[in-house]
Amino acid sequence: MLLLLLITHVSVSLAVQCDLTKVAIIGGSYTVSDGGNVGSKVEYQCPKGKYPYPKYTRECQYNGFWTDQKAKTICKDVRCPRPVTFEDGDYEPRQPFYKVGDTLYFECYSGFTMKGPQNRTCQENAKWTGETTICDDNNGYCPNPGIPIGASKSGSSYKMENKVSYNCQQGLVMFGSKERECLEDKSWSGTEPSCRQWYTYDTPKEVAKTFSSSMLENVDTTNLEDRSDRSVRILKDGLMNIFIVLDTSKSVGQNRFDEAKSASILFIEKMSNYDIKPRYCIISYASKAISVVSLRDPDSNNADAVMEHLEEFQYDRHEDKQGTNTRAALHAIYEHLIEQELAYEREGKKEDFMKIHNVILLMTDGKFNMGGDPREEMKLIKRFLDVGIRKDNPREEYLDVYVFGLGSDIDQPEINDLASKKEKEVHTFHLQNVEKMKEFFELMIIEDDVFDTCGLSKYHSVELDPKKKATVMFPWIVKITITHNGIQYCKGTILSQYFILTAAHCFDLDDKTQKIHVKIDGKEYLVKDFYRHPKYDPISKKDKGIKRAFDYDVALLELQRNDKIEFSENARPICIPCTQGTAQALKQPGAPCSSHEKTLLSEEEVKAVFIAEESNKPMKEMHVLIKRGQKRSACLEAAKKAPELKNVTNIEDAVTDQFLCTGGIVPVADPPVCKGDSGGPLLIQVKRRYVQVGIISWGTVDHCDKGTRIKQTQKNARDFYQDIFKVLPWIQKVLEEKHEVLTFLPN
Repeated sequence: MLLLLLITHVSVSLAVQCDLTKVAIIGGSYTVSDGGNVGSKVEYQCPKGKYPYPKYTRECQYNGFWTDQKAKTICKDVRCPRPVTFEDGDYEPRQPFYKVGDTLYFECYSGFTMKGPQNRTCQENAKWTGETTICDDNNGYCPNPGIPIGASKSGSSYKMENKVSYNCQQGLVMFGSKERECLEDKSWSGTEPSCRQWYTYDTPKEVAKTFSSSMLENVDTTNLEDRSDRSVRILKDGLMNIFIVLDTSKSVGQNRFDEAKSASILFIEKMSNYDIKPRYCIISYASKAISVVSLRDPDSNNADAVMEHLEEFQYDRHEDKQGTNTRAALHAIYEHLIEQELAYEREGKKEDFMKIHNVILLMTDGKFNMGGDPREEMKLIKRFLDVGIRKDNPREEYLDVYVFGLGSDIDQPEINDLASKKEKEVHTFHLQNVEKMKEFFELMIIEDDVFDTCGLSKYHSVELDPKKKATVMFPWIVKITITHNGIQYCKGTILSQYFILTAAHCFDLDDKTQKIHVKIDGKEYLVKDFYRHPKYDPISKKDKGIKRAFDYDVALLELQRNDKIEFSENARPICIPCTQGTAQALKQPGAPCSSHEKTLLSEEEVKAVFIAEESNKPMKEMHVLIKRGQKRSACLEAAKKAPELKNVTNIEDAVTDQFLCTGGIVPVADPPVCKGDSGGPLLIQVKRRYVQVGIISWGTVDHCDKGTRIKQTQKNARDFYQDIFKVLPWIQKVLEEKHEVLTFLPN
């Protein structure tokens, strides 16, 4: 009888639904998951500058009521925190509250110097623009740490070992350090606190800026200048563990988990652009923790393998998704570290273990509800790594814990307590959802410190300005205009701050540099000189029936020394084979030049792209196949049918091994090249980097009519590109004679 009653109770519970008429919002909209059944969630949305009060979400409970059902939901105006106090200065206007668009104006008293912005404006996410404004008399051992808006400070002496503490005004949540100490190096311990509304979110741009700058403190690329202020430098042979911890609890759901997985893969891809090979450990957790990738795995330092393992991991691996056991996830990290230390000890390298820089990325959409307080497990990890234990050597540079709270149900104090606290760095982030996290990882590619890394673009970004889309997508492309007996349009690519790579056939020998106009990202550059390959001679094969020969179709433009290219997100160098930058892109440090050709051009059909442009249309990426080996014979046969080559006895006199070939309709129809594309690059994409292997030279058919590309590809149409591998010695010779900073590899 008891068993029957239990079954009946369960059946009734499962049939319960919450009343959908009770979830309306005034001034906004909402979505409901699972039709209002038990466990379904209502999520509210409001227009920009407003937020849903009293909560972002409601959940259907077993009693048939929504959480907080009696409270009506309304979209209220976003308000930024108001100043509690401002030391040694004044501000205006003084108001009981500040809404979006309001601006605060600060002024320091006589004898005090202002640090930070004079004006700060309230933003749509309830945060003030800029950093904390401080009035300092420079009389302390440490600088005045300031008082963030919304906070009060205890302690006004800034001598060594003096401490200050902070509290947020009622209703605000603190991110950062509640207490800070003046250290011997004249810096303050911990992270500057911020006082936030419960509905405040970080924008992807804000997170990209702060997270990326923090990560770059510990990551080195081949082209970065030495920085004496780095606490640790992770070089290509350095030691780094990266732990990615994914919340897979019931509230996350299949779709959001897939998004989090996709965002994590994107992060690993971005990290693979740097000249490091960290070991990855990926942990998925719900009621228990599952190691998707372990530190001990032989391929845990292979980014491609790690991404593949993560891609294969499925949400339903967690049979019980009810709980959020964050402590179990952190305990798994602790066990991996113990196992790694033992492995180092067996090899007699225990000291090396303590030199490993550990980075933890924890993503969660809610507070822990089982397994105990995760903050206790974080203390164990810190003690094991000897981080923050000894005052004389806190070793804080060997552990970075970044916590990403996703959505409105997170426990803000909890994620703040778990994250690292470091001077001038931010490790705690609250994003609106996992989609915003993916957007932030997309934005990671644009960093001032890596503008000079070759072959990067922002092609996959979700926030491209349509007016600048082409330059951001293809930041290495150069537009060249030559005035001689009319106007000739060509393309080129940026090799360095002073040199442009293009085609020799774009120029006549007697062209004057003042007639050559170079445009990059809308800016005109002055040409100092141009160099054509000494073996380029268009009339050299007339005796063989070839009206114009294109062998060695390569040229270099040198810009005026007072007019160099300033690298930016819209102007970057391209990668060319046999250089140190390309070795980094191919993940072949120390390999000879010959390995690049084997890697890039090893197949009979190689996927490649060229950049096309038509009249009054933006540049576009065109996908083609480079035909090599036996496949190249079709290019020779098709070339024989070109009218200009009908009198050529041996077609290989025209189509020499100088050229790479695309075109035709087998196995697919390759898009055609047009005259205005001449000098532009033929590119092979390697992850998110592009390596130039060819220069657009000539073709058997004119595919354009008055600047418009003919869509129908002819069966025998073929396009030919100068093979860069064939002219690399000359490019290297010119650049080295001009003392250009482009490092070439030995053969």
